[in-house]
Amino acid sequence: MAGKIDLILTKALSRFARNTVDSLTTICKLKVVGVAVYFEKENINTLDAGGEFLITLMSSFVEEESRSIS
Repeated sequence: MAGKIDLILTKALSRFARNTVDSLTTICKLKVVGVAVYFEKENINTLDAGGEFLITLMSSFVEEESRSIS
């Protein structure tokens, strides 16, 4: 599968993973093989400068929001 996918489009960060650790772990694994993730709602691309930083912050907010709703 290496080299066949270079970008994953997802509607929102909240749909990508259930918590911050899962989000960051998955994004790091994808980045190693050259796959970017684009989050449409947040307008974040993981390969852009600052993308990982924004993902870390936003993942934490999304996780907390999900926890408060449950």
